[in-house]
Amino acid sequence: MAGKYKTINIPVELHEAFERMAASYELSQIGLMQAMMQYFKATKADPRDPKTDNPTDALKALDKRLISFIRQQEKEILKPLADDARQAADIAYGMQEDMKDWEKRYSKMLLRHLGTAIRPEALNPTFFAAWQQDQEEMRQRRADLQAFLKKTTEEPKPNGR
Repeated sequence: MAGKYKTINIPVELHEAFERMAASYELSQIGLMQAMMQYFKATKADPRDPKTDNPTDALKALDKRLISFIRQQEKEILKPLADDARQAADIAYGMQEDMKDWEKRYSKMLLRHLGTAIRPEALNPTFFAAWQQDQEEMRQRRADLQAFLKKTTEEPKPNGR
C-alpha cells in the first residue's frame, strides 16, 4: 500500500502484543492491520465482543446440527419408507407366486374340460401328454381318497370278547 501513513497511539503493552501477533502470522504490522480490517468487514464481527463465535466452531456446530437433522429424517422418513417399499415388494412377490399357482390350477382345469369335450387323440401331442398326466394324477388322488375313507370307516374288531 503505497502512499501516506498515519500513526495510531496505543499503549506500549498493546503495541508489543500487536508485534507478536504480526510475527506469529508472519505478517508485517501493516499487513496484520489490513488483514484485520478485511476480516471484520467480511465477517461483520464486532471487535468489541471478544466472545464472538469462531467461524470454525460455528461450522462444526452447524455440521453437527446438519448431521443430526439428516439422521432424524432418516429415522422418521427414509427407514419407514424403505420398510414400506420392502413390504410392498414382498406382497407383490407373494401375489406373483399366487398368480403362478392360479395359472397352474387354471391350466389343469382347462385340460380337464377340454380333454372331456374333445377326443383325446385329436389333440396336439404335447397337450395330449399333459392331459394324460393330469388324468393319471386325478385317478391316483381318487384312489388314495377311497383307500383313506375305507380305512377310516372300517369298524374296529373287538379284542377277543
